[in-house]
Amino acid sequence: MKILVFSDSHGRIENAKAVLGRLEHKTDMVFHLGDNDEDAVALQSMFPKLPFHYVKGNNDFRWDTPSHKLVTAQGKRFLLTHGHKQRVHYNLNTIAYWGEEQGADAVVFGHTHVALNDSSGRIYLVNPGSITLPRDSHIPTFAIITIENGKMEGAIMEYTEQAEIRRRKGF
Repeated sequence: MKILVFSDSHGRIENAKAVLGRLEHKTDMVFHLGDNDEDAVALQSMFPKLPFHYVKGNNDFRWDTPSHKLVTAQGKRFLLTHGHKQRVHYNLNTIAYWGEEQGADAVVFGHTHVALNDSSGRIYLVNPGSITLPRDSHIPTFAIITIENGKMEGAIMEYTEQAEIRRRKGF
């Protein structure tokens, strides 16, 4: 199973739309982690065959979008959140402990616009960075989480100006 993960598109869905257009047939599920939940709704309408799960960020105001969500896929439990309420700019301890309390195998979050793929602790932490406004480089990023034979692996992917999709080095 492959899960595409986007965050922090901020009203600019061109990159996410292009990535989904290229990877739609290799994707089983999509997560959008807020900022902008309207983007998630628009993408879902463009790709109706894919199951979408999304949460609101600190710049989202839809009443019907949850601030966090537990999603189970292939026996793995994912806690989706934007991360601003857990103060992920300062440290990751709060969000990791919260994920453990919720019984999650992984916490998938955004907000910082900085990509992270960390399996070193008791809980897997994945931040796809930003598909439009990255802060850790000039190249937009997203994540792919693969579940195979009961094992989960995340990868941070880059979407270049040349419309190339590649795995980020070191991730």
